[in-house]
Amino acid sequence: MKKIPYEILKFGIKDEDEAQIGKEFFYKCNICQSIIPSMPRDNIGCSCYNINVDKDMHRLFIKDYSNFILLKKIVKHKIAQS
Repeated sequence: MKKIPYEILKFGIKDEDEAQIGKEFFYKCNICQSIIPSMPRDNIGCSCYNINVDKDMHRLFIKDYSNFILLKKIVKHKIAQS
């Protein structure tokens, strides 16, 4: 399985509004270490249910804000060869 590199943008938040949304953003639970996309195809949550994303209603639910980590996927651009 390919390991995806992430940059930590924020460790712990005060409310859901601080969590950015986009294809490049992911949420990590510091309790169970699960990483979930901010824009999933289906409703999803971490394995300990600390973080849940309701895709249908575009809502994020967090039980323990201090164990929420906002990640951004690091994209490596290929250099074109001449």
